[in-house]
Amino acid sequence: MDSSVVFNIVTTAIAVVAVVTSIVFSARQARTAQHANHIAVLVDLLREFRSAEFHEQHDYVCTHLAAEHDPENGVRGLPAEAKAAFCSVVYYYQSFANLAVFGLLDRTLLVTVLRTRIVSVWKAVRPFVERERALRGEGSDGTYLSTFEELARLAAQLPPEHVRDQMAEARRRMSRRGLLR
Repeated sequence: MDSSVVFNIVTTAIAVVAVVTSIVFSARQARTAQHANHIAVLVDLLREFRSAEFHEQHDYVCTHLAAEHDPENGVRGLPAEAKAAFCSVVYYYQSFANLAVFGLLDRTLLVTVLRTRIVSVWKAVRPFVERERALRGEGSDGTYLSTFEELARLAAQLPPEHVRDQMAEARRRMSRRGLLR
C-alpha cells in the first residue's frame, strides 16, 4: 500500500473519531443542560412548598373542603377562605402540570417527588372541578384543570414503591462511581 493511502485512511479515521466524540459530548451536554433547567424550576416552585401557610391550606383542602362544603356550586360557589385555599393548592400543582405537559419539567421526576400529595389533592377537589366544568358548560372532559387531572392520573398509576426504587437505583449508580461506600 502506498504511504499516501495509509495517511489518508489514518486521517479519515481520526476525523470520524473526532466527529463521533463531538456528537456524544454534545448530546451529554444537552441532557445536562435540560436537567439543570428542571432543577431550577423545581427549586423555584418548591419554595412555596416550604411555607407553613401552604401546608395549612393543603391540609384544609385534603381533609376539610369536602366535609364543610357541597361541590354542587362548583369552585365558584366556595366561600372566600375555602376558595383561597383551593386556588393556592390546586393552582400550585397545576403549575407543575403545565410545565410537565409542555416538556419543561420531567413528568416522572415530578410525579415521583410529589406523588402522594398530587393524588390526595385531586381526590379531594375532583367533585368541585367536575361540577365547575358542568357549570361552565365544559362537561366532564372539559379543559378546566385538565392538566392537573392528567398529572394526578399519572401519579395514581405510579406504584408507591417507585420512589424507593429510584432511591435504590441512585445508590447503585453512586456506588458504581465510587461515590458511596
